[in-house]
Amino acid sequence: MPELPTVTVYSDGCGLCRDTVSIMRRAAGKDADHVEERRIDDTPKGVISELGIRATPAIVFNDTLAHVGTPTAEDAAVLVKRAEIDRVILRYSIPNSDAVQRFAQGKVPSEATARALANEFHPFCVQFPLFLAAAISHLKDDDTRMLLVHNLYEEHGNFLPERIHPALFRNFCQGVGLKVETLDGHDNHSPGMLAAKMMLDICREGPAVRALAALYPVELLFAPTCDLMVQGLRHLQLSPDAIDFWVLHSGKDVEHAEQLRKGLLRACGSPEEWEQAVGLAEDIAQMFFELFDHIARASFLSSEEQLAVFDEVERLCRDSPAFAQHPVDHKSAAYYTSLQAGKGGRWFLRALGDGERRSLVSRFSVEHSRRLAPGFEVGAAPRVFGKSRIFYHSFEQLKELKDFVRAAFEEEAKHAGSPHDDHVRP
Repeated sequence: MPELPTVTVYSDGCGLCRDTVSIMRRAAGKDADHVEERRIDDTPKGVISELGIRATPAIVFNDTLAHVGTPTAEDAAVLVKRAEIDRVILRYSIPNSDAVQRFAQGKVPSEATARALANEFHPFCVQFPLFLAAAISHLKDDDTRMLLVHNLYEEHGNFLPERIHPALFRNFCQGVGLKVETLDGHDNHSPGMLAAKMMLDICREGPAVRALAALYPVELLFAPTCDLMVQGLRHLQLSPDAIDFWVLHSGKDVEHAEQLRKGLLRACGSPEEWEQAVGLAEDIAQMFFELFDHIARASFLSSEEQLAVFDEVERLCRDSPAFAQHPVDHKSAAYYTSLQAGKGGRWFLRALGDGERRSLVSRFSVEHSRRLAPGFEVGAAPRVFGKSRIFYHSFEQLKELKDFVRAAFEEEAKHAGSPHDDHVRP
């Protein structure tokens, strides 16, 4: 089971406060030592104000005021589970991203990031109502189903066509200068499309526990993300209509997250189901963080750099026997460029920028990439980008990666024309 974070009961020493500590420790079971009592008189007033504590006993975890008053045993059990799942999700809180913070503070070229955001998040936004509809189809509990039906109703603008959330997002896309008619022709293998596909597959396949466990972290993380997006976009002086999507979701998704959490807790019928739900919620939270973190790095890889990487990779592959039939091509996506085996073919490398470091993402496992690139730093890639990434600092170092580049190119060239993209890489 996931480890319980510290649960703090703010107390004035009264009997109700002591009872609250005892109830929470019983609910925590083997993690009872994670429940602590803190006297309100010994707590700085700034901390009390920041947490919003106005009465005792007050239960706080994950830097959030979760409950005021003495909970029942049932309430305490729910609070313990909420603390567990929120802890693993909030490890991937998007405001923790330095790149997102720089965007919010106007320290990067906001226009490049805004365009990357519009392009990459569009498929996720458009398909979000489909996630909800698919999840609803698995729900047998009336109360939970009604919570999601209400959420779906709001996604459709309370039946006002101009307020449907994908329509609001298209206003944003137009506001940053993109043509709406080009958005649906999105690269099927882009990170945004892969993130949307991952969510839709989970929600369609079910069961209810998995669908709700996938949706909950998205809703929990999205409201504070939207707060930062609004801050960053204001540097562009966009019209109110252009940022309405982000303003609307900055508060609404707090309510939606609470609804989904209630439904998830109802759907989990055993400790094993709960453990699986927490694990999946963490996976989705990590995916969501990585997507926004890399969108926010749009300014780190200029068009000139992307072309320079393409030129060097093409040169490294030119003497490959596969090159004549599948010449290296590329496709830029604002903050990365895809190197493709053949014109319009599938990607074999993605070039990303990250501050002073650059990296090449491949479909190879981390272990195989290490074998092909001894002496280079190799790590796991963000899951919606690929499997492994090799870091380098200069174009001169790219020349030392010829074995790796050639192997990635030739592996993908072997499968060019295949209707599926699921063949196994080493």
